[in-house]
Amino acid sequence: MTQIWQIAAGETGRDYTKLFLDYDVMFMGPGNPGSYDKQAYDALVQKGLVRKSIATQLRQFCTEVKGGDIVLLRLGAQAKAIGLIRYWKSPEYSWTQTFNDVFGWDLQHTRRVIWQHHLTDELQKIQKGKGLFHYRGSTFSKVHKRLEGQLKDLFGQCKLREFKPLPSLPQPLTLEELGTELFSKGLPNEDVDKFILAIQRQRRLAKWYRENRAQSKKPAEHEVVAHMILPFMLALGWSEQLLAVEWNRIDLAAFSCTPRKKENVCLLCEAKEYGHGLQNKTFSQATNYVKRLRLDNCNRILLTDGERLYLHQKKKDGSWDENPVGYLNVKLIRTNHIAPAGTSAVDTIIALTPAGITREVGK
Repeated sequence: MTQIWQIAAGETGRDYTKLFLDYDVMFMGPGNPGSYDKQAYDALVQKGLVRKSIATQLRQFCTEVKGGDIVLLRLGAQAKAIGLIRYWKSPEYSWTQTFNDVFGWDLQHTRRVIWQHHLTDELQKIQKGKGLFHYRGSTFSKVHKRLEGQLKDLFGQCKLREFKPLPSLPQPLTLEELGTELFSKGLPNEDVDKFILAIQRQRRLAKWYRENRAQSKKPAEHEVVAHMILPFMLALGWSEQLLAVEWNRIDLAAFSCTPRKKENVCLLCEAKEYGHGLQNKTFSQATNYVKRLRLDNCNRILLTDGERLYLHQKKKDGSWDENPVGYLNVKLIRTNHIAPAGTSAVDTIIALTPAGITREVGK
């Protein structure tokens, strides 16, 4: 019997829809504990490191999906696409490092899906803009019989084809390799050493936050700025005089020179609590600060939760590019990323130095 499933392609602050559709894939996390093993994930639940509901959904995702099953791709209340798990060339679950950093999240539990692009328009007409799901649904679950009835005619129109190829990405840099890359970009030896030390400390602190999240609250944005972002910026050559915390209610403002007045703001940093999504609303909040305070010479916005940093750049017409031009995951430092696509952590680091703040990223 054909089973109908739904999978959430992220949520506000992290949207995986394009990746799912571009690569005929669906994925789930957390994936860093390794390939799915029920006993191993049950042990993580007992330690408070994984929620029981997530462990249950992972079990279904990894062990219960069969060839011929239908998948609805959900974002919020909207069904974005219909997919088919094909019969041949194995519908089996796999664990792949390809998706170990998707907007900073570890999502290595993977299945291939033939997304039915020819049904998208009909799917949207059926929903009439209202959506089919309750917004706070599970990440992965069986679909209610009511929805099966509404979409039954579309399910019969699913077609088989070959999968689109999966993306490839470079291995993360070692700290030694990172130092070499930064030096080759013009960062002085002494600054390279200071920055590598800052990254080591940041990784150690982030690991402590992750391992102790069951016993204490996630660090709020003020702690993220104080313990993670300020040391990071100081190691890149910024002085205390040019970095202002809580300046006009901005988490962190960087100035091209003194005095600290709005005409000299060149970078605005919007921080969120550790592990918070950093797309959509966070970006809008930062651009609204720039507009409201009339920071006309601010040409960079940095969004961060301490471990992940997104860099946005003002365009020549004065508007802001919604797509990050730079990205750095402190845990996995790469010269190219799946999401945000085409970004280099090395170029992002150089762009965040005082000398690089006015240059285009990658130049």
